[in-house]
Amino acid sequence: MNCFKKLALATAVSSVVGIAGCGGSSGGSSSDSNTASGETISGTATAPAGTVAHWQEPGLMEVAVNFLVSPAAAAITGLQPVQGANVELIRVDDDGNQIGNILATTSTSISGDYTLTLPEGVNLAGNLVVRITGQNNQQLRAQVVEKDVDISPVSEFVLRKFIETGANLDQLVVTDVVKLSGKVEEYDLTKVSGQNLDAMFTSLENEVGTFIENDVVAISAQGAATASIAGSYINTAFAFALHDTDGNGYGTYAQDTWIDRFTFTAGDTGTVNVNFTASDSAYANLHGTALDQAMVYYEVDSEQLSESFEGSYTTAGVLSVEGEFEEDLDTDSGFGWRWPGQSYIFQQVSGQGMFIGLNHEAGVRYELTDTDNDGQDDALDPNARSGDEVARTLEVFIRQPDNLTSAEVQGDYGRIYLSAYLENGYLELVTENNVVAFSGDFEATAQAGTSHELVVNANGAAIYGSNNFAAEAAVTLPISANGSIDFGGGTVGQVNETGDYIDFTETDGCNSQAQQCLQGEFASFEKTMLVKLPTQTLDLSGKKYRLMFMAMHLQGGGSNTINLSASQFNTYLTASSNTAGTVTGTFSELEMPAGLGSDLTSMADVVNAEAFTMSLAANGATTITVGNSNSDHTVLEGFFNSDGSLGVFTTGYVEAGGDRDELGLAVLIDVSQ
Repeated sequence: MNCFKKLALATAVSSVVGIAGCGGSSGGSSSDSNTASGETISGTATAPAGTVAHWQEPGLMEVAVNFLVSPAAAAITGLQPVQGANVELIRVDDDGNQIGNILATTSTSISGDYTLTLPEGVNLAGNLVVRITGQNNQQLRAQVVEKDVDISPVSEFVLRKFIETGANLDQLVVTDVVKLSGKVEEYDLTKVSGQNLDAMFTSLENEVGTFIENDVVAISAQGAATASIAGSYINTAFAFALHDTDGNGYGTYAQDTWIDRFTFTAGDTGTVNVNFTASDSAYANLHGTALDQAMVYYEVDSEQLSESFEGSYTTAGVLSVEGEFEEDLDTDSGFGWRWPGQSYIFQQVSGQGMFIGLNHEAGVRYELTDTDNDGQDDALDPNARSGDEVARTLEVFIRQPDNLTSAEVQGDYGRIYLSAYLENGYLELVTENNVVAFSGDFEATAQAGTSHELVVNANGAAIYGSNNFAAEAAVTLPISANGSIDFGGGTVGQVNETGDYIDFTETDGCNSQAQQCLQGEFASFEKTMLVKLPTQTLDLSGKKYRLMFMAMHLQGGGSNTINLSASQFNTYLTASSNTAGTVTGTFSELEMPAGLGSDLTSMADVVNAEAFTMSLAANGATTITVGNSNSDHTVLEGFFNSDGSLGVFTTGYVEAGGDRDELGLAVLIDVSQ
């Protein structure tokens, strides 16, 4: 894995364990620290000019943000030291409100520096905060979890993320919060700016909000016993990716997929030991100045591995793996990449051995330089950015059964499907929905269904289509006792341990650089998800679902807007009844506004209780419409499983005229308390 707006992705998005040096953290009670009462903490306060206290004359004291000392991060623009501000030491509750009296005070110097002595009985903690207050009672706060405590828009942003997640601040492990602060240093924050605090918080959300949110989720909950999730797992993935080349009119649209194999064994409470044993992957892209003129590239890879690391598992059913900062060099291409460390997080489905995650990844590509003057480039040049590489990846961990029988895979299953087909100057996205009936001996009969397609071709125009497709004759699936599905060319699918979920991840293609392509170069990627349907109408009233939404938008033609959108982890769909509800959360939007040759831009679309309507059939077939169906709106079409704990959907953005210029996938996982 590796990526988000203004950062980079290697030639293929690796899986969650493709990160060297992974380690887990366990949420829980606050640990003892080396800083006790009576000792001194210190730091620097920075803010946008004029928002807090008094300022040195603009331009004379303009400095980089003090905590961004890592070579992987650049200065936030528009920050200056805060002179003469009152710094207050307080405790806060889990909503960020002050508890009790002010514990200690001091003031910042002309350079924005301060020192403060911890009172008797006060130690480092996640709910211990230093605060400065400015215009209109705007606050900047920082958690006091180490001796060096800088106060800035970023420290306030991180604290707000903990509060939004519902963390028990006084129970946070202080070393985990310190580690998170260190990881913030690794992000490229050169695009973060703002004339005031609100603008800067918006900019931070656009650039790094999803990554900070994931890290906060990973360390905010209590650790749980992990024996119940031990076993052999298949990890399947389907990814969209976009790469740009800063200001040079050249870019890449990419697809990535893999089927990986893991073993989970129980560790201490909150810790799962993970062994990565094998990987089969495929990667393809269209690269050029416009989609309708781009060239296709395709490659596959297979390897046997034995890599071990730790993951974290919480009482909320969240599995996380922590990635470390990485720097990669490719002297053949003349580029290097930096990947900030981030947490990859997955939500458990209905207490079983199945986890689903929608991971946001990003890195920055740089040119190389010759540091020892021997005529060979040997290091990344941090002052020579080349571009950004971003990806959004839907991943499913499925525990393999020990002895699956055909009796466990019977009845009607709801099927959703997304495919991408790439040729030179041609891109086609297709979604499908239908029901598949399973009888004895793993025999499957596909019923008629509906499909939608979105095409950009060499004519430079986008084509939108909606079709019905016919039923198909019964076929027998080669499903083994461990649930794997292999038609003779390797594993392409997996059935879960309860037989109520089936996953297919398939790819095909030809690259003339590696083989003879009699029918031309091409690449295809297909993702299929099936859930066993209920036999009677579900009652979804009051249920809260974690929404994982990923879609690709192609507007108009080869040189028009490309937009990759995806929900952040703390995005929820709540059903007030079987016919209506609301969506609340944040959606990341990555856009090439003038097509493949334009630079990537990013924004975060925050929605608060946005209404939706829902049509729920007796067999679990469901249509969810977000927005007004008489104008532009988003539609989710799919199926809930037999107990309503999991829903799988195709997605479309429907314009007023009926065209769908955006297609994708969505998953709903019940997280009701």
